[in-house]
Amino acid sequence: MTTPINKIILEGPDLSGKTTLYQSIHKATDYKWNIQDRSALSMVVFSKLYNRSDFFHVERLNEELNNLNNQLVILLPDWDIILNRFKVRGDELHDFISLKKVYDLFSEAAEELSPLPNVTVIKSEVNDFVLSELIKSFNDFENDSFVNMSHKCFLSAASAKSQEKVGLRFVAYDNCTFSDVSQEDLLYEKEKDYYEEIENTLISKIENELRGDNEYSRPENVSSRRFIYTSDTCISLAHFMLRDNILNAKYFLRSSDTKDTLKYDLNFLKHLSRRVKEALNLTDSILIKLEVIVNSAHVRSSIKQD
Repeated sequence: MTTPINKIILEGPDLSGKTTLYQSIHKATDYKWNIQDRSALSMVVFSKLYNRSDFFHVERLNEELNNLNNQLVILLPDWDIILNRFKVRGDELHDFISLKKVYDLFSEAAEELSPLPNVTVIKSEVNDFVLSELIKSFNDFENDSFVNMSHKCFLSAASAKSQEKVGLRFVAYDNCTFSDVSQEDLLYEKEKDYYEEIENTLISKIENELRGDNEYSRPENVSSRRFIYTSDTCISLAHFMLRDNILNAKYFLRSSDTKDTLKYDLNFLKHLSRRVKEALNLTDSILIKLEVIVNSAHVRSSIKQD
């Protein structure tokens, strides 16, 4: 089971060490990850610096960070370190005043974004120990359990003033071991009947499609696009397609309480993926790709209506 990092984004003021860190991570990991130097956060910072509208850049930044497979690293060493580097190297774009303004804007952003589970703020110069710990955190993320993504969703939702994040998403893979599914959590008293109803409805739908019990009176095969569950309840959509020996399981949750319920929801979704794999009589050689969108990821105490 793995939750792959989509991209690592390095951010920070000029002369903060982004290029050195970029090269160090690649060298230490043999180019394991896609690393990007600057992204939406820089667009926000420089829009503020030049008094331009930053609305769409903020939207893009939120979209980047709502994808939990992305990792943002903000380099923010002491101002004296930045200043000394500037005195030695200079900078093509900045003078002392503009460089300090950029530094302060990144400092404000780092304070605001640091509670997010996929944001790391480094306030020291990067040495071997810092590099090692950073790489370890990336590896730990990729090897964490599917259900533990619920805690990352909680941290993200709890960081917002509204205690809600819209459109949180992540992708994970399973090689058909389903080793992190908890049978006990499937019996969670508040949700077990709901989970059983979804499972029975979906598996019945798949069996009917395979038999040809549909509006076309046409038996479907395992590559059908018609293996889908929809509802206006919290788990709103589950869609399954087998392509290139990968069972694509896409889930849309219109709403989930990240503090008390989401971990049970994710455990059920992993279980449901296994049940679909069994219903389609697929071999253990396939890979399961789970894509999850939690459209209203919230902390229940802050949301008046579900």
